[in-house]
Amino acid sequence: MAKRTILSIMRLFGGNERRENVQLPYVPGNAVEGHCSECKCDTVQTVIEVEGLQIKTTRCEKCGHEGPLMMAREKAKAALRDLVKKRNSTAPPKRTRRKPEDPAQIFRRLLEGKEISHAVKYSIKSQYEIGQVIKHPTFGIGVVTAILEPSKISVTFEDTARMMVCNRK
Repeated sequence: MAKRTILSIMRLFGGNERRENVQLPYVPGNAVEGHCSECKCDTVQTVIEVEGLQIKTTRCEKCGHEGPLMMAREKAKAALRDLVKKRNSTAPPKRTRRKPEDPAQIFRRLLEGKEISHAVKYSIKSQYEIGQVIKHPTFGIGVVTAILEPSKISVTFEDTARMMVCNRK
């Protein structure tokens, strides 16, 4: 290999020209771990031919078979396990949307224990309290669920919740 190629490889892997004992990753004669297709097992293999930065041919130390480098099976399995673990740990939890509760069920639950006959007729001028039952001329019977501002209340009717004006003089 030409001196210029070795120097460029050393720069790629963080080495500089003055280092004497820098081990270059894919140099003919280096040992790598791989899977031998002849032995059908993971073995130590010697690099025979390198093309660019990739190993083209290796020789199995166990049986002497020459062929392309195949990743060691145990390394491949470990890499897959790590990948699956990483994907599972970084994946956000799946959000499940709760189905909106039926307004009629909410309304019935709010009315439990309250007398509809004691419902106060709704008026813009009146002041209301949470839990008070009112009778609106258009929307019907409702329950005050929140006081939003001194002049606004939230009222739950059988079909939906509505914001109503109150306490106007």
